[in-house]
Amino acid sequence: MKIFSNIIYAACISFFSVFSCVVNADNVDDYLLKKMVDGNIPGLQIAVVKDGKIVKSSSYGFANLQDSIKVDDTTVFNLASITKAFTSVAIMQLVEQNKLILSTPISTYFSDLPEKWRNITVEQLVTHTSGLPDVMNHRWRLIASDGEEASWELLKQRALYSEPGSQFHYNQTNYLLLGSIIKQASGQSYADLITQFQFSRVALPQTEAAGFTHFVSINKHQAQDYKINNAGERVQSQGSFPAFIRAGVGMSSTALEMAKWLIALQNNQFFSTKNSLKHLWTKAKLSDDHGAHKNQKMNPYAMGWYVIDNKINPSIVSAGGGQSALVTYPDDSLSIVILTNLGGSNPQRFIDDVAGYYLTDFGLTPQVKGLKNHLDVSGYANSLKIINRIEKNTPAKFKANELNDLAHILIKHQRAPQAKEIIRATNHLFSKMIINDTILKTYVGHYDLPDFSIEVTVEASALFIQVKGQDRLPVFAESKTEFVLKIVDAKISFQKTDAGVIKSLTLHQGQQNLVGEKVK
Repeated sequence: MKIFSNIIYAACISFFSVFSCVVNADNVDDYLLKKMVDGNIPGLQIAVVKDGKIVKSSSYGFANLQDSIKVDDTTVFNLASITKAFTSVAIMQLVEQNKLILSTPISTYFSDLPEKWRNITVEQLVTHTSGLPDVMNHRWRLIASDGEEASWELLKQRALYSEPGSQFHYNQTNYLLLGSIIKQASGQSYADLITQFQFSRVALPQTEAAGFTHFVSINKHQAQDYKINNAGERVQSQGSFPAFIRAGVGMSSTALEMAKWLIALQNNQFFSTKNSLKHLWTKAKLSDDHGAHKNQKMNPYAMGWYVIDNKINPSIVSAGGGQSALVTYPDDSLSIVILTNLGGSNPQRFIDDVAGYYLTDFGLTPQVKGLKNHLDVSGYANSLKIINRIEKNTPAKFKANELNDLAHILIKHQRAPQAKEIIRATNHLFSKMIINDTILKTYVGHYDLPDFSIEVTVEASALFIQVKGQDRLPVFAESKTEFVLKIVDAKISFQKTDAGVIKSLTLHQGQQNLVGEKVK
């Protein structure tokens, strides 16, 4: 249930029973430390690139919990499917060298393919539009217990997931085949090609030393992988990747070296023409419009990268193992790398939050950017009057979520007084009545619901609720005890004892009415 934003936390915290303090901490450190506590993430690295320069590189937590080994800037993390980004670059390099044509049928490189596979193209492999069945099962094991050869033979007996070119279907078979095609087209092994044409051009010594074998080899400064089990406990993750899919998974690196690689990629150090990077980051065209929307998780996809084509701050994403991610915002000249050692931490889901610390208008609609520019000149003291005047004299109608985003951005950039004026104005715009602080403060506290908890707070005479790990959302008064969320379709009501003391709240969402007892 999506109900709220992480607020700034103290930089020095008791972290996983070991005291950890970030020296000269900034707001990003505060934010990430809180995300680590909320998400039970053992270790994390971040690197941020702005305008072609690395502006932040930091490490937090533990690479190995058993031996209390801390993460430092030389710790290498499992990249998992971020490996595919390196593979896609190698493919385009071979295209530039006239050693490979993207439209070539894969039957050119394989003689034992099923008939329906034969006309699948190289580009359809790179973009996950081949429709091929997956050589891995949902438990990340080969589909045949007898190993790689048996899995390959079993794979060829399975039906296509979809007609080639009609749908996105992410799976490891595509990059299994690409590894072999790269070797045949280049005359080099996959590892040698990546090393020669990418590592050596940027100097990525730790990435190169870690190689492509994940945990099969003994890598210096390798972070141990962890996961959360069904009991909610953090345990070791012992998986390793089969050798024949290492063009899709298997690399390890540091956030700092990934940032250097990203700079080189965007500076065209890997390609001879700018068109290669443009092609790499252009989402694949599908022959079936229905197929483009069938699998929303994978739509859209380019060559080894997700394309998040938002109208505001569009981005290009590579993510791996649910634990590592790099995101670049081409229009904003910003890239962020976050590597963790917890499967399921999904840093790609909170990198946008981090981006907001580096871009003063991040996530704001053009309409709200115009409002912000106006208020930056005229001052925020009369925010409500100015918003009302804009809405009266123009077609503009501000939404609660848009103004809430503005308040968040102002807070991230240490403009709390201005944020409070926006919060106060938003509360007046969307509340049916204004409740005084004395009453609002009686609602403040922690409420335990069946499967989660809600924290209720007051800021600038406005009421907010927050579910742990989600965004903080404003609620607007319908009456003295009933509040509505404009950002999601839900309501909150408060219940009192006979003595008039707040004892519980009820979350009304969909067909559910969930009661949470006030515990503090």
